[in-house]
Amino acid sequence: MVVILLYLFLVVLYILVFIFIWYTLYAMIKGAPFLPTSSQHVREMIDMANPQKGEYLIDLGSGDGRILFQAARTGCSSLGVEMNPLLYWWSSIRRKISNVHNVEIRRQDLWKTDVSRADIVSLFFIAPKMDRLRMKLQKEMKSGSRVVSYGFKFPNWQPELKHGSIYLYKIH
Repeated sequence: MVVILLYLFLVVLYILVFIFIWYTLYAMIKGAPFLPTSSQHVREMIDMANPQKGEYLIDLGSGDGRILFQAARTGCSSLGVEMNPLLYWWSSIRRKISNVHNVEIRRQDLWKTDVSRADIVSLFFIAPKMDRLRMKLQKEMKSGSRVVSYGFKFPNWQPELKHGSIYLYKIH
């Protein structure tokens, strides 16, 4: 019986690892793979974006939700968009356990996400997709909205602020 349970555990573990690897590879094609942002960089991103109570933040590729939960502490509402089902489930479980009410998490493709409601968009993306994303954000977001990017800057778009590898842009 113990051997059967061990095999069952290993099969489930194999399936979960396969799903994670598959979505990581798929994410590299669609946007960027999941790489956890350090707590310090998350705080710096939120400080630069300066969310206010009543504002709405969308985190494109929200991973485990760490940016969402940090933003929630400021009183703003936030939406996490994540396509990896394991990361979506993990962040959803974290949301329920922490009993945070101003955070929503959706499992969907960020390219199909309407960002027009956002006062702030946060992201970690890869260089080859940044220009396409810039066009989407500038087309959909309202003037005065902010975009905070970790790791990569947008080509042909001058940041308002830069701190290390964190860039803050404004929609004009």
